[in-house]
Amino acid sequence: MATVQQAISATISLSEAYREIYKAVASVVDAPCFALMIADPVCEKFNAACIVVDAEEREGEGVLDFPNGTETITSVFQSGVPVISSKPERWWKGTIFQVASKREVQSEITAPLVYHDRTVGVMQVLSYKTNAYDGHDLDLIMLIARQAAVAIENARLFAAQRSEQRQTEAAAEIARLALRKVTVAEASHNILGILDEVVTSNGKAIGIVGSDGATLVCVAATGTCLPMEGITAPVERSAVRATWHREEPTFIDNLRELAHNADRVPEEPAITIPLIASSRRLGVLVVTSEATQLQTGPQVEALMRLAPAVALAIDVLLLSEEEHRIHARERTLAAALATMDQPVLILGVDARVQYANRAATREYGYEANDIAGLSVDDFVVASAQLSQPATIPPARHENALWVGEHVHRRKDGTEFPAAVTLSHIRDGNDNIVGLVIGVRNLTEERKVADHLGRTEKLAAIGELVAGVAHELNNPLTGISTFAQLLLEDKLQGEQFESVSLIKREADRAIGVIRDLLLFARKTDGRDVTVDINTIVKHTVRLRALASRSTGIEVHMRLDESNPQVRGDEQKLQQVLLNLLVNAESAMVGSRVRHLSLVTQRKEETVLIVVSDTGHGMQPSISQRVFEPFFTTKPPGEGTGLGLSVSYGIIQAHGGTISVESTPDVGSTFTIALRLLPTERGP
Repeated sequence: MATVQQAISATISLSEAYREIYKAVASVVDAPCFALMIADPVCEKFNAACIVVDAEEREGEGVLDFPNGTETITSVFQSGVPVISSKPERWWKGTIFQVASKREVQSEITAPLVYHDRTVGVMQVLSYKTNAYDGHDLDLIMLIARQAAVAIENARLFAAQRSEQRQTEAAAEIARLALRKVTVAEASHNILGILDEVVTSNGKAIGIVGSDGATLVCVAATGTCLPMEGITAPVERSAVRATWHREEPTFIDNLRELAHNADRVPEEPAITIPLIASSRRLGVLVVTSEATQLQTGPQVEALMRLAPAVALAIDVLLLSEEEHRIHARERTLAAALATMDQPVLILGVDARVQYANRAATREYGYEANDIAGLSVDDFVVASAQLSQPATIPPARHENALWVGEHVHRRKDGTEFPAAVTLSHIRDGNDNIVGLVIGVRNLTEERKVADHLGRTEKLAAIGELVAGVAHELNNPLTGISTFAQLLLEDKLQGEQFESVSLIKREADRAIGVIRDLLLFARKTDGRDVTVDINTIVKHTVRLRALASRSTGIEVHMRLDESNPQVRGDEQKLQQVLLNLLVNAESAMVGSRVRHLSLVTQRKEETVLIVVSDTGHGMQPSISQRVFEPFFTTKPPGEGTGLGLSVSYGIIQAHGGTISVESTPDVGSTFTIALRLLPTERGP
């Protein structure tokens, strides 16, 4: 059960989560048929997320959604109480969920998927056997269901983060289109391509108002809307006239029904969004898809968020006169940048700020006049992803967009991790005249990574610790107690030595269990006095068996003054444990396997140095080791979160962590933490 729970928790996408949930169910009970339904509270229906019939997953158009009304599923969803039945309801007869015609399902378990106090869906396990399930099976399914609900919510959270990131990048890319020398039609085709990467649909089209202000011209279209390209229609007789007059998004049940050129318009539901910039109606964005996708949810939210960027880009491209276009472009881009919720900096060729939008002044804490003229190096503290020691890399024609990560500093001295995108601004002769830098604060994403790290640790180690404590603690306590009783007898010679050895080793094993429980216990962040030497020794003791079994020699040289810091001892121990595990992994296959841990005072800090004689890293690898989700381990063996989480923990303690590595020689990680004020020298 711990293994399957760990597999479920390790997934970060919904599709992977659904497959792992079924694998987990099938590994503990007879489950030839399986259905996982996620509730849609807006449309009051269940979405069939994963359907398995005769151990074969059903996908594509055949997997249908169905309303919230079937008795067993609805009852379990509303009550949150699982049900075992030897007389399945058979709501699925005659549908895509139909099982083999010669057999009938005889048993089922219907279990709710509960996340905290909220039921997010239901899963149903079906068997052809009579009375196939009992209370023990129900307990196993409920354990998996609870873990499944957490995995699904985590995957949803990651999907939302990725969607927001894609939308921000799409908005920036659309804004950059306005700087290129392209026609409105060419730009519109590019915009639809960008939107297709963010919002899936049956078709999309962009209509631009003519110079008379009374007609619309479809300048670009994709998918089922492709026949619409080139259509010219009076606004008052077009399918989008309601949107045009209301100046707000409008849902249309049948786009063809209201169209002027009906034979070239798809007979599909659509949402029409006005493109408005500088209080002027420029055109309309049309998106066709299933009705349920266009009435609410993330699809519509993404379109609404990107529509202003589309409108602003088209507004710039529509200005015809060269002088008017230049001045209007500056105003429009300033408005676009000012309304973006991500910081944007425009630099000159000397890398000094010429313009910063409101989000940038708000993020960095400067007034608009104060930030102008500052060098970009004034904001950058450290780079987590650079191939060379430079804040701004050189321009390359084959790669117009550079992406990296920095640690940035605000005016008040506080720091935050930032994802940075950089593109060069070129003049008509292709000379670089400036740079555009987009900045995205990664603080919240790091919190998500930290949350998933805790979830993964609790799922794997928590189950292990519970099992170890239950199975070993009581017997070891008995052994230790009876050994103590024997020692109180008058034993002589070899008998006394043997019993003493039993007593000593039993107590040592009890201490290991106590250390495991201390490490795995879930607590809030604390701010206490931490003895650095103590947590180093505890962590080494946790990995003692693994080190011995792999032939690793562990050497400790600890500062005799017992340096102390303020912080959370469990989180600091988590960092050390992560470094030890990585070192052990790096030394697999090495002829010499030495692991060294050193603590040392240095002025007002204490250094913790962890060195190994493993395979080492190339500079291109060592520069990225603290980047979230970056890992050199094979798929399935690492999440890439360990060192990024460790980096965040050390940063939160006001310290630093760095790495030096030489290929085929080894790696050295150095942690620097501030000593307690009473520990510092004069």
